[in-house]
Amino acid sequence: MRTWKDERLMVKIANMYYNENLTQQNISDRLGISRPVVSRLLQRAREENIVEIKINSFYSFADKEKLLEKMYNLEEVIIVPYQNEGAVNLKEILGEAAADYLERIIKDGDIVGVSWGTTLYEIPRHLTNKRVLPNTTFVPLVGGIGQTKYEVHSNQIVIQLAEKFGCKCILLHAPAIVDSIEIKEIIISDMNAKNVLELARKSDIALVGVGAPISTSNILKSGYIGERELKNLKQSGAIGDICTFFFNEKGELCDVEINNRVVGITLDDLRKIPRVIGIAGGKQKAMSILGALRGSYLDVLVTDERTADYLISQGR
Repeated sequence: MRTWKDERLMVKIANMYYNENLTQQNISDRLGISRPVVSRLLQRAREENIVEIKINSFYSFADKEKLLEKMYNLEEVIIVPYQNEGAVNLKEILGEAAADYLERIIKDGDIVGVSWGTTLYEIPRHLTNKRVLPNTTFVPLVGGIGQTKYEVHSNQIVIQLAEKFGCKCILLHAPAIVDSIEIKEIIISDMNAKNVLELARKSDIALVGVGAPISTSNILKSGYIGERELKNLKQSGAIGDICTFFFNEKGELCDVEINNRVVGITLDDLRKIPRVIGIAGGKQKAMSILGALRGSYLDVLVTDERTADYLISQGR
């Protein structure tokens, strides 16, 4: 049972520490008690509710992030505030959040694999240039898509990321999807492509987007998919893609021939990368992201508020 003397001393020490910003050593010197006693009394003040620590923040998604991490066994979830679709560019906001996260976790010497897409294109545009990592390497995970918009091509994104971090990059000179399995085998047996894909499989970090259902996918706009492929994908229940591999709502790889013509690492290879960061959001992609999570392709998710709410509702 504490006495009024105990309480007075705890209040005095707490006031000096929290309101006057004195160090524990300053308090020790001023009051003539040892530093361990100061530390112990501060701890006791918290335990006995003399001191309550309250975090005030406009950022209110911490509980949702924690819930999603637990629901889908994710290392980290980052939710960006975004309610009014169309008012601002969601891809830009997601890219900025992903850039901030990448700068936080990347280490010199890391190998970073990169997919393609309009969301990933935003990441290098929002890097701060504060970190120079000369021993880091950026490498494509898959061949390129982007004849009409070259900036979304995996090679172009890799080049821009390497420039920002002052490091090197390796390029994959191949399309993401080729016309036949035979052509794919010829390409991946070429020593240059083979070496690039071997390096990609050794990535410490992967940056990937999640493609929307095929009817709204950028792959459809790219011209890589014809009417026959489109019909097959719809019949197979394709709900989205990662690294140009199509999967269904359960996250299972679709049994379609086009998946055998992709020049890149496989989704099984992707799962073996220690930290796969998925950057995706928006109403059109909500089901695609859910499928990617069910397939256990991602370790980290950067998404928006509405998509997070949808994922929580589906995970209960």
